[in-house]
Amino acid sequence: MKAHPNTMRTRSFSLLVILASSTALASPTCVLSKSKSKTAPADSPANVTTLNNGTAFVQGTVGDMIWQASGILDTNCTLSGITSCYHMSFTSNASAQLDTKFLSSPRQRDEWHFPQLDEGTAYSYTWKAYLYAGVSTSTTWFHMMQAFGVSEDNPLVTLDAVDGDLRIKDYVRGTGGPQCGAIKCPSVNLTEYEGRTTVHSISGSFGPEGTMVYNVTDEDGTSILSYSVASDMGAAGGYIKFGLYRLTFDGMTEASVEVGDWTGN
Repeated sequence: MKAHPNTMRTRSFSLLVILASSTALASPTCVLSKSKSKTAPADSPANVTTLNNGTAFVQGTVGDMIWQASGILDTNCTLSGITSCYHMSFTSNASAQLDTKFLSSPRQRDEWHFPQLDEGTAYSYTWKAYLYAGVSTSTTWFHMMQAFGVSEDNPLVTLDAVDGDLRIKDYVRGTGGPQCGAIKCPSVNLTEYEGRTTVHSISGSFGPEGTMVYNVTDEDGTSILSYSVASDMGAAGGYIKFGLYRLTFDGMTEASVEVGDWTGN
C-alpha cells in the first residue's frame, strides 16, 4: 500500500492548543462549483456553543466522539435541519487555520471520529452532513470521510471533493486516483451533493479480512454514491471519521459544513 500525505495520530486525546502559522502550498488547479455559494452563518446567537474559534489547533471529546479542529467548530447550524448539529468552517486564507502537526504541507482540519476499533470488530454508523454550496476544489485531496488504518497511520478509503466531483478514493486497492483496483472509483458531480442534507451510512470491520459498505443518500433515501469492499481493510484496527480536511491552495474559497445526528455501535 502506497503512503499518503494525510498522516495523523489520535491515540492521545489530551487537549492541544498551538497557534497555527505557515505559508501556503503551491497552488494546484482550482475548480469552483457552479452552485450558488451560501455565506456561512455568523456565530452570534447567544445559544451557540463554540468548541474552537479557529485561532488554534484543538482537540477534545463529546461523549464517545473525538473531534479535532483547526478551523471554527460550533453549534451555529442554520441550513441543514440536523437536530444534534455542529457547524464547521474554514477561512479562504491558505496560510491560516492550519493543522499545526503538518506545517510543511499546510492543511486545514475539522473532523469528528468514532472510537478506535480492534481488527475484526464489527461496526455500523450513520451521520448527516450538509456541505455549503460553492466550495472550491482542486486536483489534490479534500477528505469528507476517512476509513483510517491505525497500523498504516493513513487512510484506507476516503470520500473526497476533488476536481469538481464527489469521489471515492481507495488507497488499498488503488493509489488514491480514479481507479479503485480493477474498477473505476464511484464519483458524481459535486453539485449533486452540496447544498442539501445528506445521510451517510457505513458498516464493516477493519483488518485483512475486513469489509466495508458505504452509502451516501439524500434525506429521502435517493442514492448519491455508494462503495463496498469484501476484504483487506488494513493490517489491523482502525476508525471512521468525517468532516472537512483539505490541503490548502492559493485561490481556494471558504468551506463550511453542518454535521450531526450520528448513531453507531
